[in-house]
Amino acid sequence: MPFEYEKVSGSDNENGLEKSDENSQNMSRRGLSSILKSWSTVLLAICLLISLSFNLWWIPIQWKFPGFGQWSACNIPELQKSPYSGLSYDVPTQYFQHTEYNGENETHADYMWENLSLDAMVIAPTTEWAQEMGLTHSWEFPWDPSKRQIYFLKVYHQIHCLRIIRRSFRKLGSGEGNYTALSHHVEHCLDTLRQDIMCKADDTPMPSLLPVNGAGEGQVMKCKNLEKLFAWAKHRDRDACYRRLSEFDPPSNSIERYAFCEPDSQYYTTMSQFFEGYRESVGGSDG
Repeated sequence: MPFEYEKVSGSDNENGLEKSDENSQNMSRRGLSSILKSWSTVLLAICLLISLSFNLWWIPIQWKFPGFGQWSACNIPELQKSPYSGLSYDVPTQYFQHTEYNGENETHADYMWENLSLDAMVIAPTTEWAQEMGLTHSWEFPWDPSKRQIYFLKVYHQIHCLRIIRRSFRKLGSGEGNYTALSHHVEHCLDTLRQDIMCKADDTPMPSLLPVNGAGEGQVMKCKNLEKLFAWAKHRDRDACYRRLSEFDPPSNSIERYAFCEPDSQYYTTMSQFFEGYRESVGGSDG
């Protein structure tokens, strides 16, 4: 029996192709949609991770620097913490032309100047700490030369210089003592202060209610806490067992300024043994 062929109309064929194309397009759309959803999920996860990281970073910054995010020319110094002591300019202090240090009562002014303690002038941190801070090599600490070195804190050296200059000026004015013997030290101190002042180049504008001799009167400055700096220097991790004693009547041997370790200091025994032998040798030489 001969084969019979069923005639397929053109319209049926076209409908089939259209349906096939439509199915392909639907599948493509679903595939693209699936890809977009996957990428959206990935991007959302990345954004959430970035946001979480930023929040985790922001929390300790806000805790450490409460004013962070509201910077201005006035409060930036508060954030300038010292890499050494960690102190910042956070103590409001009023500036005056006349204070207890230069008042008409000279006896009281002398008392104020002479009672500025310089016992925290020298610290003895570990060599490792000094290297971490980028400090250059310094003199070895006498009671632990293999592990510690001594460093002078600039503010106390500056006060020492000011006191030298003031005492010399007073002696010169009263005709008391030999100014020539102190002139070299005074010149050194003047130049030291010049270098410090020019290095800092403090550009704080100072208001004045007078045409002359009134600059800064009553102005509030942001200062570091000197008492906290003293405590930081005298901490057992840095204490150099140091006392300045007197600028005008120095000890016969500079090591005598390092003779003040507290009884609970890890260096008390070493220091005591040294000075026992030192006194015996000095006594023997005198005899």
